[in-house]
Amino acid sequence: MKKRVIASLLTAGAVMLLSACGVGFTTEDAQAYVQSALDASYKANFDEYVKQTNSTKEEAETMYQQNIDNVLSGIGIEEAGVSEELVEQYRDVAGDLLALANYEVTGAEESENGFAVEVTYEPFTGYENLDAELETILTDIASSMTEIPSDAEINQIVFEEVLKLVQQMVEAPAYGEAETLTIHVDKGSDNVYSINEDDLVNLDLAMYAG
Repeated sequence: MKKRVIASLLTAGAVMLLSACGVGFTTEDAQAYVQSALDASYKANFDEYVKQTNSTKEEAETMYQQNIDNVLSGIGIEEAGVSEELVEQYRDVAGDLLALANYEVTGAEESENGFAVEVTYEPFTGYENLDAELETILTDIASSMTEIPSDAEINQIVFEEVLKLVQQMVEAPAYGEAETLTIHVDKGSDNVYSINEDDLVNLDLAMYAG
């Protein structure tokens, strides 16, 4: 279970799906659209994204909160029998993890079905020893126990220790060398442009790889 907690926390899974208007759409527009979508997904910065998509701030905020909900759902914390306080702490740290994403849109060119936008990013590497560190901590805790804990008590312990480690790496984030990935902005039949969802997922996995 602890490995699923770590894996789900470190894959932000941020996806923003609102489309941009297609009339007179240029490479500069494609770059601005992708940059604003990433900023909305990871940094909770919605202003430019709202302009690019002719949407409302409420719509963008709702999708951002859905990203947070997806993280919590992925680790199963709400069904684990842990305290409500701990659940809320995880909600906070999920937003902190999203904000660690380090990226910049660095170029764009026309493609067969729209635009290919280049994103330069530095992969987050602060969790490389997290699983081993957690294993050591849990082994020490188990060795000092005099009674067998319930499943809910075990879950509380595991989630608490994971949270401590994640909070430490959020406070001192580490990154690898810069890499690039292409995000496609595709033109639909209704003359609007949308970011390829698979490309966003691939970027997310690359930025939080491990």
